[in-house]
Amino acid sequence: MHQPRKRERFERTDVPRDNPHRTQIAIAVLVAVAVGLALLVHGLWERANASTHVGNQTLSAAIGEQSETTAADGYTVSNDVFTNVLMLTVDDIEADSPQLQKAQLLVMDASTHKGYLVTIPLDTKVSVNGSDTTLASCYDSQGAAGCLAPLSTATNVKVSHVVVATDAVWEKIASFKGSGLSAILGSSADILKTLETDMSMGDVTDTAELLQSIGVGNFSKQDAPGSEGDDGSGGTWFTVDATTLGVNVGLLTANA
Repeated sequence: MHQPRKRERFERTDVPRDNPHRTQIAIAVLVAVAVGLALLVHGLWERANASTHVGNQTLSAAIGEQSETTAADGYTVSNDVFTNVLMLTVDDIEADSPQLQKAQLLVMDASTHKGYLVTIPLDTKVSVNGSDTTLASCYDSQGAAGCLAPLSTATNVKVSHVVVATDAVWEKIASFKGSGLSAILGSSADILKTLETDMSMGDVTDTAELLQSIGVGNFSKQDAPGSEGDDGSGGTWFTVDATTLGVNVGLLTANA
């Protein structure tokens, strides 16, 4: 029987080097964006909702199709209050068929004030309508909404919210570090137009307040645990060790 092998990491020279702090910086600026938006009058909120991609109903419906986090033998599901945000980076959000470039889970524990940023490999094995495929292939055929429940099952993490954006958007958001609130607010409408999310403006503010209470510098950045295995077609895919992932981010606790 084929034994799964541990995933090996290789340095690629054909892609730009990722700034390990860029996502955290972007999150910090999003806090300022959201808190600033909370200061605007209700009428402006309504116009923002009408002109941006917030409150995406397709994504909202997909969130409702997930199963609850379950406990493997010897473990218990934590009673802590979690907000789990799936962050998907694509090449062109306006394209008819955007290509998925990165998938990350932002796990925030409001009870312990701890946060985790987990990178999910694009070749992660997911099941769609009874057939196994990779996360990237699922996104190609189903889009963000169609991949939500399969990825939730594969990771045993119930997603609270989804954000889809391009890498350029994260870079633009990160560039506001140190900028005044007026400068951030002046670009907030443009930023929100280049995002797709199920979150309402109120959800954005609530999430931002949670981020702020935890502190961006307190987030632990990690790769999803798991192993590579034969996909049966001459290739490989990555199987997430959902139990270890759950323990790593506090969703599961070992029984005494």
